Amino acid sequence: MTYAILFIGAVLFLGQMFSFLFEKTRLPDVLPLMILGMIIGPGLHVVTPDMFGSAGEIFTTLALIVVLFKSGIDFKVSSLRGAVGQGLLLTTVCFVLAGLVVSFAAHWMLGIPLMASFIIGSIVADNSAAIIVPMIAKLKIADNTKTILFLEANLTGVYSIVVALAVLGVLVKGEAVSAGLVGGQIVKSFGIGIVFALAAGLFWMGVLNRIRRMENAVSLTFAFVLLVYGASELLGGDGAIATLTFGIVAGNIRLFSRMWLKKFEFKGFALNAEERVFFDEVEFIFKTLFFVYMGISMRIGEWQFVAAGALLAVIKLLVRWPVVDFCTSKKISRTDASVLLAMCPNGLVSAVLAAMVAQQLPGDGGAVQDVIYSVIFFSVIFSNLISFRIEKGGMKWLADGAFARHEPAAEEPSAPLPQPSDPPAPEPQQDPS
Repeated sequence: MTYAILFIGAVLFLGQMFSFLFEKTRLPDVLPLMILGMIIGPGLHVVTPDMFGSAGEIFTTLALIVVLFKSGIDFKVSSLRGAVGQGLLLTTVCFVLAGLVVSFAAHWMLGIPLMASFIIGSIVADNSAAIIVPMIAKLKIADNTKTILFLEANLTGVYSIVVALAVLGVLVKGEAVSAGLVGGQIVKSFGIGIVFALAAGLFWMGVLNRIRRMENAVSLTFAFVLLVYGASELLGGDGAIATLTFGIVAGNIRLFSRMWLKKFEFKGFALNAEERVFFDEVEFIFKTLFFVYMGISMRIGEWQFVAAGALLAVIKLLVRWPVVDFCTSKKISRTDASVLLAMCPNGLVSAVLAAMVAQQLPGDGGAVQDVIYSVIFFSVIFSNLISFRIEKGGMKWLADGAFARHEPAAEEPSAPLPQPSDPPAPEPQQDPS
C-alpha cells in the first residue's frame, strides 16, 4: 500500500512537470505519461492491469464522467452561430469521411466485425481539444484558422461520443443489427438521458447560488454529476450522454436563460471561477493517472495492433487532406491549411472511450482498445512533428503541393532600400560687385 501511494504521488508530480514542459516546448504531456506506463507495465512488468481488478473499471468510468462533464462545460453553443460555414462544414465532413474510411480499413486489416470497426472509426475521427488548443495558441496562424480548429476540436468530441456510444449500446445488447434498431436505440437511450439531464441541469443551476452557502459546496456539484450519470443509467437512459448534456447546460446556462427561458423568468447561475478551477484540477488528476494506466494496459508485444494504429493514424491524415483543401476558403493561406491538416491528434476522450469499449465488449473490445491506444500515441507524434516543422519554416513543399488552390503565405515585408538623398541645392554665388 505504501508503494502504491508513493507511486501515485510521483506520477502526479511528474504529470505537473510534463505539463510545464508542454507549455515551454509544445511536447504534449500525453507522450511521456504513456511511455512511463509502458515502461513500468509491459516493459518491466512492475505493474499489470490485472492488479487493479474492479478498481480499474471504476477508475475508467469516473474518468469518463469527468471528461464528458468537462467537455460539456467547455463546449460553447454560441460558437456554432459564427461557424455555420467553414468550421462546421470541415468538422462534419472530416468526421464522417475519416470515420468511414478508418472503419473499413480497420475491418480489412484486423478482421474484426464491421460494427466493432465502426466504433474504431468514430473514436479515431475525434480530435483532442486538450492537445490542440494549447498548441494553436503558440502557432503563428490567422485568427480565423484558430477559430476553425477550436470549433472542430470541441465538436468532434461530441460527435465521437454520441456515435461510439450508440454503436456500443447496440453491440452490448447483442441484438441483430439494423438501421431501424440502431436508430431506435439512439432515440430511446439518448432521449431519456438528454431529457433527464436537461431537467437536472436546469434544477441544479437554479439552486446553485443557495448551494454555495453550504460548506464544501464546490464538491457538491461533482457529486451531483455522479448522481446524474447513475440515475440516468437506472432509468434506462445513457449515462454518458446525460453527463455530457448536463455539462453543456452548466457551461451555457446564461445563454439558455437569455434566449429560451425568458418567459419562465428562470434565473440560472453559471459556474464561478473557483468551481471551474476545481474541475480543471480534477480533470488533470484523472488525465495524468489515466494516461499512465493506459500505457500499463498497452500490449506492445501485439505488433499487429501497434502497426494497425500507426497506419490508421496515417490514413486519418490522408483523408483529412482533401477535406481541408476543399472545405475551407481559398483565402486561407497554404501554411494555415497545412496546420489545419496536421492538427488532428487523438487524446483523452478517445482513450477513455476505448477503455469503456474494452470493458463492455469482452471479445473484440480488447482489440479495439489496443488499436485506439496505438492511434493516440502515433497521432500525437505526427501532429506535433508536422506542426513543429511548419512553424520552423519547413515542409513548404507540402503547403505548395497539397494546397495549391489556396493563397501563398504572405511574405514578411522586406526593409525598404535606402534611397539616395537629393543633391544639395547650389549655394548662391556672391556678386563680385
